[in-house]
Amino acid sequence: MTQSAIEATKYWLEHIVIGHNFCPFAKKPFCNDQIRYVESKALRPDELFDQLEDEFTFLDTHSATDTTLIIIKQETTFDDYLDYLYFAERVLDDLVYSGTYQIASFHPEYTFAVVEKDDASHYTNRSPFAMLHILREDSLSKVLDVMDYPEGIPDKNIATAQTLGQDYFVQQLKRAVHG
Repeated sequence: MTQSAIEATKYWLEHIVIGHNFCPFAKKPFCNDQIRYVESKALRPDELFDQLEDEFTFLDTHSATDTTLIIIKQETTFDDYLDYLYFAERVLDDLVYSGTYQIASFHPEYTFAVVEKDDASHYTNRSPFAMLHILREDSLSKVLDVMDYPEGIPDKNIATAQTLGQDYFVQQLKRAVHG
């Protein structure tokens, strides 16, 4: 059985992102049902414009929603996905939302530059589907203001991912998609 993209994303958030504290910002909005999940049928990056504009407007008018995950169901290579991300960043700037929102990126084949291809650290940004995560800058600031040493988050995440290993994450992502 294959789960829906939204169910797979929720599993990934709960068991990987929150379960291993990869993102200390994620637990509260997840537990308080403040995350909006939107499936995109965009086949090309430019087809995202209206959807991104709609999500920025939605967040502007729905303060109880903390963040939006746009799930791109269209299968893309990581290099092609980078075009979606580049386009989304341009839309953010063109619509003058920089400083209000920021976009985080996740992809099933996410790869950090200058890191070995099979390094488990890539799994800190690997997800069941390609995603554009729209975050409120003020929400991030509130958490960062009370955190001790937020600069250490990436190093802690890399260490956790390397301890758990690539096989662990491959199995978790399979569970997310297939139940």
